[in-house]
Amino acid sequence: MRSLLFVALVFALAACGPDPLLGTYNFTISGLDTTTAPTNGTTTPSGTGTMAVTNDAAGDFVITVSQSDNNPCVLDGTRGTGAGRTIAIKTPQTCTFRSGAGSVTATMTSGTATLTDTTLSLVVAYSFAGTTLGINYAGTGSRTYAGPKL
Repeated sequence: MRSLLFVALVFALAACGPDPLLGTYNFTISGLDTTTAPTNGTTTPSGTGTMAVTNDAAGDFVITVSQSDNNPCVLDGTRGTGAGRTIAIKTPQTCTFRSGAGSVTATMTSGTATLTDTTLSLVVAYSFAGTTLGINYAGTGSRTYAGPKL
């Protein structure tokens, strides 16, 4: 009986490999920002960068999104329901992007990261407000950061 329990334990531990969500990914951005102040309008964000998915002390997830021309955005998440290859982004969270011309703060209203094979797609929706070159801006947007694992 002991040998059977030992064999079962070995197989159980072997099946518990590293979490496939953890790692660093390249990304390309797609999305749409809709400005409601000072005037109505839309812009299409673009760019590239990296996402790093790590665990925090509680075993939840931290996703650090970095573009070469902006400060990193750090988002906390929990394992999503389903197949175990999703991260539900906790809301509301904020990310502030600063430049010499001003700053804009985005408040996440929803978000999910999904791993398919070796490609991670992070989809977030947010509201934003800030001041750039002395002009106050506000609006809503959504972005998809998607790319392969490094």
